[in-house]
Amino acid sequence: MKILIAPDSFKDSLSSFEVARAIEKGIHLACSTIETKIFPMGDGGEGSSEILGHHFQAEKLQLEVEDALGRPTTASYYFSPHIHTAFIEMAEASGLQKITPAERNCMKASTYGTGQLIRHAIGEGAKKIVLAIGGSATNDAGMGMANALGFRFYDTQNNLLKGIGEDLLKLHHFDESNAVLPTDLQVDVICDVDNPLYGEKGAAYVYARQKGATDLELKQLDAGLTNFAKVVKQQQKIDISDVPGAGAAGGLGAGSLVFLKASLHKGIDLMMEMTNFDQQLSGVDLVITGEGKIDSQTIHGKLIHGITQHARKFSVPVVAFCGMLDLEPGQVDELGLKAAFSIQSKPCTLDEAIKNTEKELKNLSFNVMKILKFHDAL
Repeated sequence: MKILIAPDSFKDSLSSFEVARAIEKGIHLACSTIETKIFPMGDGGEGSSEILGHHFQAEKLQLEVEDALGRPTTASYYFSPHIHTAFIEMAEASGLQKITPAERNCMKASTYGTGQLIRHAIGEGAKKIVLAIGGSATNDAGMGMANALGFRFYDTQNNLLKGIGEDLLKLHHFDESNAVLPTDLQVDVICDVDNPLYGEKGAAYVYARQKGATDLELKQLDAGLTNFAKVVKQQQKIDISDVPGAGAAGGLGAGSLVFLKASLHKGIDLMMEMTNFDQQLSGVDLVITGEGKIDSQTIHGKLIHGITQHARKFSVPVVAFCGMLDLEPGQVDELGLKAAFSIQSKPCTLDEAIKNTEKELKNLSFNVMKILKFHDAL
């Protein structure tokens, strides 16, 4: 029997690599002769650059950049000189996980550090950049990123703006004459949401509160994003107001379109295409996947849904492990899974559950394999 182990990360607990290794340990404890292949995956959120770096055997590069609040922080990205491609995750520099809850303030936050990563990659010789934009602490429409790349932003009095969230409303025009972007640079943006730039489903109203915005600031930020779209339309004659994904990462989706001339891609689709996921299904008898929580949202474009859709084409069954399972039996079938299991074996606190994730994954995979052996499936 050959099993492909292709999980997402369990957020705040284990990376996709660590999840896969724990599952593999349990399988081999149950039956050492089973052939396994670890194939970590993701849907474009945190950890995507590491996953792509792994699959493309890229080198991990580290440098000091600014975090979302302008403080020094160490961030990394992956670069493959053989294909001149950099895999960058904006959360490494401008992510919410770098900011404590008490510090979160997307009115003052900036994607400048993300721009520093991109600029460094260009200096290394990158001709293509794959940019994952999940997990941001910002709402600046990518102005901070562009600032690091040589763009300059001005108000009505021609005063230079920093490019932070509160500057969106002040923006009157921008200058790209000193931008350092090569004309032949290709940028593909991995985007795991489809929100428009502004409005009730836009970047500010849907995401800015968790980034520290007050009720008044939500209105200001939304008005600022509206103003940003107006300025872009005036200067570049393009309308970004209704582009799906433009509101991702505090408007960095829109900023990527405007400043990087990027293409936006649905996270799971691009990840599967770039990693040649379908080729991994050849000769496989079972896929084990998983993520921290499986619920009704998983059916709408998350990693597990993508895996079941692809595996179905090859008639390969899929089972999923998770920390929290919140699906009715019919929804498990709708998702395309043969079965879904929570790893929790006893009542515990969230902290205890996070601490025990590796052990519980190993135990669950061991028991699932024992069931398969019992029914002569091996």
